[in-house]
Amino acid sequence: MRLAFAGLLLAGALLAHDLSVGQRQEGGAVILTAIYGGSEPAAFCQVSVRAPGKPDAEYQTGRTDARGRFAFVPEGTGDWRVVVDDEMGHRLELTVPWSGSAYGRPTAAEQPVWQKALTGASLLLGLTGLCLWWRVRGQL
Repeated sequence: MRLAFAGLLLAGALLAHDLSVGQRQEGGAVILTAIYGGSEPAAFCQVSVRAPGKPDAEYQTGRTDARGRFAFVPEGTGDWRVVVDDEMGHRLELTVPWSGSAYGRPTAAEQPVWQKALTGASLLLGLTGLCLWWRVRGQL
């Protein structure tokens, strides 16, 4: 009985320090948050980021901050591979899908319809003004 109880306590202690990584995209960056057991920050863990299609080349390396956060700016679309390792036996590999553009600038496909319409109207207005100026410049 005592042995079973000790086994349950040990299992609970091991699960309490399970490493997990949350991810979110903000602007043109991916922000990762590493935590132990759902609440304790995984501070100063080693992080390695690899670009899509380049599994042998490191894109960026570093460490999480005191709150377990790490950020990187992807340069292209695809599945980015990230490894978070606390160098004490907890290691997690994850895939971060990225379809946005660098530095938070939306691509043409991501622009809202109203923005595309405003750009088109501005272009037409500018070309009309240029044509009218060209036409009357000889009369001045």
